[in-house]
Amino acid sequence: MIIVYLVLAIICLMVITAFYGKINIRKHWIGFAALVLLVAMMAIFFRQTFFVTGSPYHEIHKQVASTDLSSESVNGVKIDQILSTSAQKKDFKSKQVSDKSLQKEIKVLIPKKKEKATYWVSIEDADKNRVIHIEYGSDKLTTSRGIKFGDSVDKVTSTYGSAYRNLTKSDRYEQELVYEDRDNNIELRFGFWDNKVEMIWLTALDKAPI
Repeated sequence: MIIVYLVLAIICLMVITAFYGKINIRKHWIGFAALVLLVAMMAIFFRQTFFVTGSPYHEIHKQVASTDLSSESVNGVKIDQILSTSAQKKDFKSKQVSDKSLQKEIKVLIPKKKEKATYWVSIEDADKNRVIHIEYGSDKLTTSRGIKFGDSVDKVTSTYGSAYRNLTKSDRYEQELVYEDRDNNIELRFGFWDNKVEMIWLTALDKAPI
């Protein structure tokens, strides 16, 4: 990446030199050659980034086959479940919402007694008390198919299949595998470091991040 920046800096200097004063192709051929090189590099960059199978853009936006995730739950709580106010007070305690942009949209709950996990519950009028996001927080928790923290990429894909988006350029983990159940509005996301599951999220598909 440093080399790319150096090349771009040199190109900028060449372009400035080439177009300073009267344009003369013979005199300033280096500048024109640099422009051609820049255009070629940009074309290669955009192709590799946006159009090649496996590129970050392609993986984020590609359509994948739906995977049945209807049996997924954490401590008996499912995505899109309406969690009554009485149940929230009885079984959970509130946690401060750290992201200020979400403070008017969700409240964050953690169980008082059951295995550690984090639940996002909507406080918006349109879907008040709907569970829209669950983050696993305990080594004792497993998905409905037995996946837990520490499992490998191969174990996840052999268990849940090949219909996933592979986000190898994730800003959170070395790799993320994302499964979707469009029939039940569920996304299941695994994050990996050193080929081991370090993150498991369940999210309502209509609220899911990229």
